[in-house]
Amino acid sequence: MSNWYSNNKNFKNISLEDRGLLYGDGLFETIAIRDGKLRLWEYHLSRLIRGCEVLSLKTPSKKYLHDKVMNAFHESKLEQSSAIAKIIITAGKSKRGYGRNKNTVPSEFFSIYPAIKIRESDYKNGIELTLCKTRLAVNSITAGLKTLNRLEQVLAKIEFEGTHFFEGLTMDSEDNIICGTMSNIFFIKGEGLYTPCLKRCGVKGVMRKHLLVSLKKANIDVNIQPIKITDMEYFDEIFITNSQFGILPVNQCNEIKWNSSKKTQKIMSIMALNNIIECSL
Repeated sequence: MSNWYSNNKNFKNISLEDRGLLYGDGLFETIAIRDGKLRLWEYHLSRLIRGCEVLSLKTPSKKYLHDKVMNAFHESKLEQSSAIAKIIITAGKSKRGYGRNKNTVPSEFFSIYPAIKIRESDYKNGIELTLCKTRLAVNSITAGLKTLNRLEQVLAKIEFEGTHFFEGLTMDSEDNIICGTMSNIFFIKGEGLYTPCLKRCGVKGVMRKHLLVSLKKANIDVNIQPIKITDMEYFDEIFITNSQFGILPVNQCNEIKWNSSKKTQKIMSIMALNNIIECSL
């Protein structure tokens, strides 16, 4: 159980009238803390600000959010310098029904969790995915954002909870691969690198963004395009990305297996040079 903070105070109860609870009317970010610093903070902040604009929420200042997260980290008294920070911004309390009061004041909550631990062998040998039956609905307005509406991911996760699968892969209604329940996915074929287009659904992860920027600096192009599930078996390598674990090679998804991750390991080496310490394992 983690501690939650609001207005620099330990927080244990949320109003039953909060729109985040009633309607999922809000946003969240999950940030890796490494060496006591917020990793990829600017990318998280950019997505959060964009989300506030889309949901017509008042956007807190950058300094305010940074100070609140770091206050929660220091108050958590975790002994290690690595952790997970979570920010939740909701539309606050309002009248009953879907409509909001004009003077609605957003609520902000901050929490700290211990950092997740990934086996070193997973970085070297890869992990196994499963294909989820749960499909992602198309909504171009909120596509790419981390809204509090996560029922699709919850249902997809339930499908493989308690199994040996590390992650579940989701598609849209047209059999396009979109992303994992908690990750983005990349494909390698020959010298080409590909990742699904997320204009209609899915989350544009900050590690995905950091990878795209880092590879561009290294003069490596990434093709962002629709990728059908039937195309997956033709790729040479696959890997997933996430803000907490960085990059993990994939060795199997259902009946399809990949025996090589040499090019993925090279990409991981590039990311290790771009402050993703997990990729140096």
